[in-house]
Amino acid sequence: MGVRMHPHGIAPTPKKTRERRGHESYFSLVGSRHFIDRAYARDYHLFYIFAALYCVHQGKKEKEVFMIVDMPLAKLEQYRPALNAESDFDAFWTRTVRESDGQPLNASVEEYPFPSDRVTVYRVRYDGFGQNTRVAGWYLVPQKPYRLEVDGKTPTLVQYHGYSDSKGLPVRQMSWALQGYCVFAVDTRGQNGETPDNNTYSSGSILGCMSKGILDPENYYYRYAYMDCVRAVDFVRSREETGPIILAGGSQGGGLTIAVAALSKDKGIAAAMPDVPYLCHFRRAIEMFADGPYRELVDFWKKHPYDVEQSYHTLSYFDGMNLAPRITCPTLLSVGLLDTICPPSTGFAVYNHLTCPKTLKVYPYNGHEGGSEFHEIEKWSFVRSLLAR
Repeated sequence: MGVRMHPHGIAPTPKKTRERRGHESYFSLVGSRHFIDRAYARDYHLFYIFAALYCVHQGKKEKEVFMIVDMPLAKLEQYRPALNAESDFDAFWTRTVRESDGQPLNASVEEYPFPSDRVTVYRVRYDGFGQNTRVAGWYLVPQKPYRLEVDGKTPTLVQYHGYSDSKGLPVRQMSWALQGYCVFAVDTRGQNGETPDNNTYSSGSILGCMSKGILDPENYYYRYAYMDCVRAVDFVRSREETGPIILAGGSQGGGLTIAVAALSKDKGIAAAMPDVPYLCHFRRAIEMFADGPYRELVDFWKKHPYDVEQSYHTLSYFDGMNLAPRITCPTLLSVGLLDTICPPSTGFAVYNHLTCPKTLKVYPYNGHEGGSEFHEIEKWSFVRSLLAR
């Protein structure tokens, strides 16, 4: 087809191919339909590359190029789909949080040898939501001379990771700790860290986490995962050094940040910073045939076509869009307009339903990586400005 993937982008067309086609370009293959047949691009990412290049070739404006991935930015800014929360949505979560609050953490904390004379690192374990799952985390505490303090207490960042990742090693959180913040980074159960998922699910599932228990909101995987993350807030609240609590995470971690901010509004949350959030506006993400773990749901429904609507019923309880109106703390949210894993419209759906003080950072030329280190600086500035008030 004349274009091949290359580590650094699109490799040039081989000379023989150019000679064979003469003056014909890839864009003329598209014809007047203004459409690129996906048959030319078996890889979904390559389809987007073709589409964007075609728009540039046709002299499209910048916002029209991004329409290929999702909606034009002007429409995204106005995109506020109706919430689809069930009538017992609030009661469901009030009952779940109360159940978690009644379960002891049984936390263990032991110092972990780490080569720093400024930050002490602790290995933490606490009981996850439900039975028989111990959640693992790293707790980083700056030494007194280097510790940031607000009214004698230290602002604490609670960090959640992306899908099928883990808390990693303590060095991953060190940039915040070296600025004087306490940091608590936790695993998500049953993914790629030290935390198992010992829950029993009432229905079958495919490989991955998305379809575990999906036919029953009470038994769904993310009911346990969300509450494990709320209990991470409970842990830092139990520490005498803890001051304002800030939540942060990207992708799945962004979705977890939204959920915890919504479900912990009475637990002293000072700010939430979800980046390119996952677990938001499920129907839209599936309609967009988003990449990544959303595909697990599609694969599950291939095998269980009669369970689609019941699955969506369950997912509505865990949708970041439905949880957004419950958030009261200042929130900094980011999206990448070229994101094919968490389409930007799903992030805007959350943002446009937030009623709290809010800030949105849009990265027009970025995909699921979002603003990367540039956005990390934005987050530092955001938190500093809040603490200075």
